[in-house]
Amino acid sequence: MQRPASIVRYEQLYLASFVLGLVASGVNWQGRAAQLAANPALASMQWLAPLSLVIGIVIAVTLWYFTARKPSAAAKWVVVVFAALSVLGIGGNILTLLRGGPVFAVLLGVIVSLLYIAAAVLLFRPDAKIWFGEQVNGDDPA
Repeated sequence: MQRPASIVRYEQLYLASFVLGLVASGVNWQGRAAQLAANPALASMQWLAPLSLVIGIVIAVTLWYFTARKPSAAAKWVVVVFAALSVLGIGGNILTLLRGGPVFAVLLGVIVSLLYIAAAVLLFRPDAKIWFGEQVNGDDPA
């Protein structure tokens, strides 16, 4: 089956969010490492930051594959849940900015979240629903 236009556009936005998210992780890396080091319970667990990054990459690539390349309705809904959590992340970023946080890092985080949310919205267009084998307006899937 040829990928519909909504899925192609979804993939572009999703991958843009993914790449910018990696950039944001790099920008914030020293600050997160300092937070780990400052916490006595976590100071000896410096391996936690790279491990969490690798796990995040594996999850993101898996979700990309099972939404943009090999359709899975379950993966679609996981993306939607993460997009909903991204809305909360935007709120957190705004609070960080209001508290005097780093402007570039905060704006980058907001852009990453907005791209992810925009990508998730595309999963509900009629051609995307067909891609996932869902009914469109009460009709049987094509």
